[in-house]
Amino acid sequence: MKYQVLIVDDEEIVCRGMAQFVKWEQNGFEVAGIATSVDEALHMLGKIPVDVIFSDIRMPEKSGITLLKEVQQNYPDIQSVVLSGYSDFDYAKEAIHYGAMEYLTKPVNLGEVEELLKRLSKNLERRYKEARTHTYHMEGLLLSIARGYTEADVGKYDLPKLESWYGISVFMTEKDLQQETVAQEKEKIKKQIEAVIPETIILNSSVYALFAIVPIKEEEEFTHFVSMLEQVCDVDGCWGMGISKQKQSISRLSEAFQETELAMRYLMADTRKKVIFYQNIEKLFSEKSFQIQEILTEFLCRLHGREDKRKIVCWLEQALTMMEITEHMSALEFQTVCIRFLIEINGHMQNTGLEKERLHNRLNEVLQQLLICEHSQDVLHGMLSYLDWMTQELEQLDGQKISGGVISEIQYFIQQHYQQDISLNMLAEQFYMHPNYLSRLFKEKTGENFVDYLVKVRMQKVKELLRNSDYKIVEICNMVGYDNPRSFSKAFKNHTGMRPKEYRESCQQEGKNVSF
Repeated sequence: MKYQVLIVDDEEIVCRGMAQFVKWEQNGFEVAGIATSVDEALHMLGKIPVDVIFSDIRMPEKSGITLLKEVQQNYPDIQSVVLSGYSDFDYAKEAIHYGAMEYLTKPVNLGEVEELLKRLSKNLERRYKEARTHTYHMEGLLLSIARGYTEADVGKYDLPKLESWYGISVFMTEKDLQQETVAQEKEKIKKQIEAVIPETIILNSSVYALFAIVPIKEEEEFTHFVSMLEQVCDVDGCWGMGISKQKQSISRLSEAFQETELAMRYLMADTRKKVIFYQNIEKLFSEKSFQIQEILTEFLCRLHGREDKRKIVCWLEQALTMMEITEHMSALEFQTVCIRFLIEINGHMQNTGLEKERLHNRLNEVLQQLLICEHSQDVLHGMLSYLDWMTQELEQLDGQKISGGVISEIQYFIQQHYQQDISLNMLAEQFYMHPNYLSRLFKEKTGENFVDYLVKVRMQKVKELLRNSDYKIVEICNMVGYDNPRSFSKAFKNHTGMRPKEYRESCQQEGKNVSF
């Protein structure tokens, strides 16, 4: 990475001379542009990323002081260096007041510039490292809040102060891609999102999905944003999008995340749709259905297990009948619950190997039947007929392949989210499996316990950071999911036979002994 420099001087020959003769690249910098006026400089700042500005003080119309004031107010992360004559010392002092890091006297001495660049480089690296660490922890915290694991305490955590925003889950509808391809596609769409609304906060919410917190000032801006994403979904073909209702505070983060998750499940039932607004399907999830999520989870756990699938359908019939009685549901309420259940089940079946088009067509036939039913028993009969067909189709698939595919997804999830507080219960909830069954299946498919695999993934990252970065050990401890340096050090020694400090020193010694 090269730091970007903007040179500002009303004399173009000075700008071009500095751009040409200073050894920028050897010191880790690159000239992003030159400007001969304050207005031109401000215009360029709105168009290109800049890390450092070298600016003359005395310029016609607007001075370098004016530029520094604008930069300090609108681009506080940019470092500023002023160029001045000896007689402009008072201006230089004022420039430092407005954020200039240092000043150079004109005519500029190239040796002094290069010495300054070395200092700037160290300062920028420190600042960017601090910013990366802060972003790293903030993203983990926001994701924890979104999942409902942590309260959104704005005062305690210094969370973003958002007035009006939407939550959007962007997820891959095709899940048979290589891990490297998945990562590349996610990075690509992340950049496309940030290009439209740079203030968007993007979280890596799952193996195949991103969750975007999109602040809006005007509704038209958001409409344009959604249109752009719709085009991306249409062109790339592998993306779908679930959109929450508009929110007014970051404290509603978990609510927005859940809405987008529900919209995603609905969308997965119809492979021809690319975008679902939660407000358009809200009725399905706001009716009287207090036990439906528990029943759904249990049903999916049983499907992943070794229980006879026909017995599972019988169990479901009893569970739904009991729910209807205990909740005193009307036929319409029961109809809504069953439709929601089928839509969610169909979404989950997309990843089992069943043909998606057949699933979609069969579901549509059943939903049309359910919508004209007047009695609860007719609704239940139509729903169970679909599930009977689905379980028969599943029985014809290779059970080893299905369960192995789930474990591969879990392994990839751990590789992407090792820095979070991952537990067996959290994974079981994420992948709709009973914790005991998940633990047994993970051991069966991988040959190692879930905890051992998590530690191995974390330790591989620790070794990489110790070898290739200058992060402090306590920082690395936090970055890989440990909140106690002592337990972190013990885990690392158990894994490598050395303490983190010893490992880093041995890597540095190996580097010194290498000859060319």
